[in-house]
Amino acid sequence: MESKKHSFLERDGELATVTRQLDDACEGNGSLLVVEGPAGIGKTTLIRQAIRLAREKGMTVLTARGGILEQDLEYGVVRQMVEEQVIRSSPEERERLLAGPAAPAAAVLGLADLPNDPGPGRDPTADILHGLYWLIANLAESGPILAVFDDAHWGDAASLIASGYLSKRVEGLPVALIAGVRDDEPLSKAAGLSPLFVEAEARIVRPGAFTNEAVATVLRESFGTAEVPGDLVEACREASGGNPFFLTELADELASSHDDPGQLSPEQVYDAGPPAVRRSLLMRLGALGSDARALAWALATMGGEGDFRHAALIAGLEQDAAATAADTLAAAGIIDAGRPLRMTHPLVRSAVSEDIPASERARAHRRAFEILSAEGATDDATTVHALNAEATGDPALVEQLRRTAQRALLTGSPQTAAVHLGRAISEPPSESERALVVVELGRAEVRAGRFGEGLDHLNQSLDALTDPGMRMDAHRDRAFAAFASGGMDRARDLVHGALADMDDRESEGALQLEADLVMLAWLSGSDHELDLKRHLDATGESRAERTLLALLSQERHATGAHPDEVIDLASRALGGGRMIAEDTSEALGWYMATYALLTCEAFDLARETIDQAIADGHRRGSSFARAGALGCRSVLAINEGRLLDAEADARASAEGGIPPIMVPVNASFQVRALSEQGRLDDAEQVMREAGIEHGPGGPTVLRWIPWGRAILHEARGDIDAVRVDVAPLEEDDRAGRSMKALSWRALLARTLSRSGHSSEAEGLAAEHLEWAKWWGRPGALGIARRAAALAGPDDARVEGLEEAVETLASSSLAAEHARALKDLGVSQLRSGRKADGKATLGLAVEAAVACGARGTANAANAELEVAGAAPRRLGFDELTASERRVAGFAAEGRTNREIAEELFVTPKTVENHLTRVYSKLGVGSRSALSEVL
Repeated sequence: MESKKHSFLERDGELATVTRQLDDACEGNGSLLVVEGPAGIGKTTLIRQAIRLAREKGMTVLTARGGILEQDLEYGVVRQMVEEQVIRSSPEERERLLAGPAAPAAAVLGLADLPNDPGPGRDPTADILHGLYWLIANLAESGPILAVFDDAHWGDAASLIASGYLSKRVEGLPVALIAGVRDDEPLSKAAGLSPLFVEAEARIVRPGAFTNEAVATVLRESFGTAEVPGDLVEACREASGGNPFFLTELADELASSHDDPGQLSPEQVYDAGPPAVRRSLLMRLGALGSDARALAWALATMGGEGDFRHAALIAGLEQDAAATAADTLAAAGIIDAGRPLRMTHPLVRSAVSEDIPASERARAHRRAFEILSAEGATDDATTVHALNAEATGDPALVEQLRRTAQRALLTGSPQTAAVHLGRAISEPPSESERALVVVELGRAEVRAGRFGEGLDHLNQSLDALTDPGMRMDAHRDRAFAAFASGGMDRARDLVHGALADMDDRESEGALQLEADLVMLAWLSGSDHELDLKRHLDATGESRAERTLLALLSQERHATGAHPDEVIDLASRALGGGRMIAEDTSEALGWYMATYALLTCEAFDLARETIDQAIADGHRRGSSFARAGALGCRSVLAINEGRLLDAEADARASAEGGIPPIMVPVNASFQVRALSEQGRLDDAEQVMREAGIEHGPGGPTVLRWIPWGRAILHEARGDIDAVRVDVAPLEEDDRAGRSMKALSWRALLARTLSRSGHSSEAEGLAAEHLEWAKWWGRPGALGIARRAAALAGPDDARVEGLEEAVETLASSSLAAEHARALKDLGVSQLRSGRKADGKATLGLAVEAAVACGARGTANAANAELEVAGAAPRRLGFDELTASERRVAGFAAEGRTNREIAEELFVTPKTVENHLTRVYSKLGVGSRSALSEVL
């Protein structure tokens, strides 16, 4: 009820805040406003006023409400909010709304096929959240939006996560977000919302309790009199707590039994607090007759609002009797007048619902499920009833819950899927279907992190399952659950046992199970104890073969294979684009193959694959895929001496990456790019913010983390820190699984040589040089020759560095070439070859400036000045890496929205970057940028 008669008493401040928020949104400055307070305080009334004001301002209004029954519908609130707006759009407009990074949102809205199962250990939520954000951004291109999420404390988990994601990114969009939250409901999600609000810097509005002045106004209107005794006003305020709903109910109750407020004593009022109001409401309902009570029960079963005809059918009433009952309920203030039927307040629905016997409530949900299903209602409309219906062994209910569970699983809500499947089992399913439901439940539990329960159900299902495909899916999830809960030994035992029971060890399923185990071993640095050599001649015809070849490219590289073999394995895995085309850019296999190519200096093939992955990620709107591809591209750019490009890609990749692996690894690439530019303080800051300043980083791809740290600490000249950084790489080497292409011996040798540890440095450098000669790649050999020269005797240094410079000149490692030139120039000066030294240092400055390697350029330039050269100003780009990337896209004619999509930032961030770019470059438009750049 929230006191329609007294809606805006003492609410001027709250309304002013709402108005400011809407005005800000209309000017393009989005924000989140939270209307918080106990039930009955006036939240929904204030939100309704916000909706009215927004429509007056010409804003598009998107509304949704959480419901206690709908908490187990994945993205149920999200669909309420945007589904109608998208569906009623023209086909052309719908295509625009769901284009690019917004594409993953289509599956959530039922406008596209569900995504393929990514397999255990991969959560599609990030792509969906990114897609929903861009859907809202695309909707906002047509005008400012007010998006309302009332009763957020009853929202489903997926929608709450999506709301939090959007709230943090709405700045710069013409979008006002308003959330209504009840903070006095112990079983709701209100407590979990607080961190989201803090992170989003939400404005909080808490409507206050009525003062005595407002209480007196309510009492005067209820009694129809001009005077109300002061002690009665005080008693009513204390009894109701100043809550508008309870106060209005109390005032109406008192007025119905007393004509004159002067007849009432304060003692009579004190016994009429909120519990008495609830009792009074139920007594009032009971006095309205059985038809009215049946209709009220039916409406409460429907969540407090719904179609009149459906409510009548659930109540078992004829249309005329139901219409009379509805009028009776409206006259009593239990429902609003009009259609559809709606209870006047959530507290009314709660009180009526609690009054329904549990058995009758279950039967009512059963009737609702059958009635709505017969009319072809959507799954969202019927599932809430299926979950709460009386169990009768209904095959249709089981089928629906399996269907909605599959949707939840594939859209990143495995916990919701498990709830649906658990309810399906209790229906129960037929004997022939039970094993299917049990295996689906086990897989959902594994994806939700409930590994013990999941393993139990998967083991049960394998005793009865006959379908080979489903058995293989069960084995895959079982292996992941065993790994996650018991470590590699347990997973290995399960997989080896499953493989031993298979008739065809070369089937696609068996190969995929092998690939899964090897992947787990690769990620954890463990032994899979499989004979992968039998796959060395695989052609990559199937996904499993391609994955195994990619894994072999990493494994063979780590165990000392020649780069020609590694490149061949990686190339067969990629299949000339087949892996990305058929397995998509989200397959982990292409990352492994591409990193193998990068470490083997097969840069052209790596670039081709990275470009394919970025294009594929754009097509499917996958932030996961694009972030991974940008991480690979940043490594490529570092190797090719494009350090600003590397920094920009690494920064964007970290923004769009997925914890726990992608974000820290991509941050390490950023640390490396900044270190090689000579921006050591910036690199330190990134390292701290990413939380990668300590620890070995883990095996395989995570070894890039200590490697990035080591490069920073070498630039700092911190020998103790470098020793700590390279320790895990040294351990890998002793274990026979070294990533020698990371050249830790050369780096440590260079650092030691600067600190006077000549003997140890010379030994390390010589050992690395011997390997590099066998490895045969110019970049690796040039790095090794430079380290050997710096660590070796002084009289051989110039000759050694000349060899290093010559070798690196034939490689793609431009920044490394600039550093070698600088070292050579310094050595030439120290050996008395002043003219040669100055000439070489001049080349070093030019090469370093071209790379963006400020540290190397400044060092070489300082040596030139010491040698007597005239001081000169180095022409570095004034733009930061991010500004340069934004400026380049803008010069190509891309819009702010398109640039934001590419870089995983908001359009407002792009606008801010361009403002700084225009100021630094002295231009005022996009058209002028292309000329200046």
